[in-house]
Parts: sequence; structure tokens; C-alpha cells
Amino acid sequence: MKTWPMWAAGTIALVAVFHTLTVFGLPYGIMNRAMAGIASQAGGVNKPVYPDRPSAEARGIVRPSPDLLYTACVYDVSARPVKLTSPVPDTYWSLSTFASNTDNFFVVNDRQVKTDRIEIILASSEEAGSNKGIPVIVAPSSKGIVLFRSLVPSEDLRAEIDTKRRQANCEPL
Repeated sequence: MKTWPMWAAGTIALVAVFHTLTVFGLPYGIMNRAMAGIASQAGGVNKPVYPDRPSAEARGIVRPSPDLLYTACVYDVSARPVKLTSPVPDTYWSLSTFASNTDNFFVVNDRQVKTDRIEIILASSEEAGSNKGIPVIVAPSSKGIVLFRSLVPSEDLRAEIDTKRRQANCEPL
């Protein structure tokens, strides 16, 4: 009769351990897998990859939209800052950055950018990236993912938008 409290306590302890591992470890595992896939396609970190238009089978990006063209990059600011650049087309466009735990820590879209080109420095600290008046975004983790999205509003604009999105870049300073 006295063994059931021990079983209950053991079960609760085991559940607590698995819960903690899931809540705190799973996001890093998801991002490590995503970063490895993107980096292998791009040929390393701080290099963009320009995947084909998503189809129903595409799952490199979670729930991709066939109306969007994506550019992805695994950033690594551990050694030096990374400069993000992209033309901003005359359609919906956005740049999003994700930390190594899946947190989205910075987003900018075409309505917020007042020019036809954007330049941003992604750095590990404010001082590390201060350079030539370009805005500095401090990354909460040394590695993560940058995702550019461009809307293709009609098929006749696809080639033009694709040409512009292939100019998006992330390169170390």
C-alpha cells in the first residue's frame, strides 16, 4: 500500500522532466534542423538560398504560400556582424529574423521601408554593428534564420519579382 505514493511521485517527476525538455529543448531542435537544411542548400552560413516557388509538397518553410517567393539565410554573428540587403519591390515584401529558439525578433515590411532598397546590420551587440548610419538590429542568439518574402500578385510579374528577390543578400561585414 505504501508503494503507490512512490509511483505517483516518480511519475510526476518523470512528467516534469519530459515537459521541461519539450518546452525548452524542442524549439532549439526545430531551428537546428531548419538551419542545417537552409545552410546545406546555400553552401554555408551567411549565404542566401533562393528556393523555387513553393508547391503543396514544399515544407522547407512551415506552411509556405504559393503566392510568395522566399529567400532564406542562416545568419551567424558570432565572429562579426552580418549585413542584410534587399531591393524592395512594388508589392508586399517583408524581412523577418528568427533566433535559435524560433523567436521572431525583428520584422520589417514594404510599408515601413520608405526607399526601394533596405540595408540592415545584424549584430551580437549594438557596438559591434555600428557602421555608416545603417540601422543595427541586435540578435538575441549568435545563429538563426533570416527570411525574405515577396508577393507575386500576378503571373506576368513573377520574373521581375524573382529577379529582385535574387538580389537579397546576407553577408558578413
